[in-house]
Amino acid sequence: MEVLSDDELIAELKKRFDQTKQALYDVKMISKKLEDVNHKLQLSEQVKSNFVSHMKNEINNPLSCILGLSQQLVSSAMDPATVSSAASLIYNEAFSLDFQLRNIFAAAELESGDTSLQVSMVDINNLITSTVESFHHLIQDKNLTVHFSPNGDEHQRLLFKTDAERLTLVISNLISNAIEFNEENGQITVQAQVLDDLLTLTVSDTGIGIDMAQLHRLFDRFVQGESGMRKSHKGHGLGLSITQAVLDLMQGSVSVNSPEGHGATFTISVPELPSDADADAFSVDGNEFLFGDDDGVEAF
Repeated sequence: MEVLSDDELIAELKKRFDQTKQALYDVKMISKKLEDVNHKLQLSEQVKSNFVSHMKNEINNPLSCILGLSQQLVSSAMDPATVSSAASLIYNEAFSLDFQLRNIFAAAELESGDTSLQVSMVDINNLITSTVESFHHLIQDKNLTVHFSPNGDEHQRLLFKTDAERLTLVISNLISNAIEFNEENGQITVQAQVLDDLLTLTVSDTGIGIDMAQLHRLFDRFVQGESGMRKSHKGHGLGLSITQAVLDLMQGSVSVNSPEGHGATFTISVPELPSDADADAFSVDGNEFLFGDDDGVEAF
């Protein structure tokens, strides 16, 4: 066995001490990372649990209302005014349920990564008009005024190659948000323009605005400014996160400006999407048509 000198022994002990010190540091860093991951998992599970619990009510309540009103219509004689009122309520609840399910399905599709863009030539003015019109009952309930300022004459076609279904989902979420957080008798302003193959669209409201402290979390999934029993607004914190995810897929962007107490303005920018052909598919309002060789139009 080799006999070490005092200096060699001290050097060897120092070397082993440094190795032990480094090992302890590495273990500490790994432990911290594991703690951070565990904390994030706990937060994720809590958020998802709250989401599932909230969505249970968001889905069950409209369904219960639809079933109850439908049963009354079938089982009892009502005067025309009552029938009309019940039918209107059924439509409102069905619309809300359909809108929420579309967002949930979109989120699941985006999460799976199994998504592809369906590019067609879209009439942007008509798509925006029809999307706003689909929210007519909610706009009327709050007595809101909607101003649409298109790029040019709103009765002329503003054609743009994009995914009509996904663009409709984005606009729907922005309109829904502007309605939900607006004041009674407020205004919503929609502006659209196409310049250099880039569609820019803004949706502004005259509502309560957005707390500056919440802006950095605005597009996080399942996150809302309010929660629990004190929650005063509908929704489940999914719409804006889907808006951003869809725009990312379309190579677009979204930004928000909200002076305190002076409403909010959301701005999206979407580049024209490339297509394999010269956009044989044409979409008026999210429904697609195929132009044949003759002058007719064949829906598909």
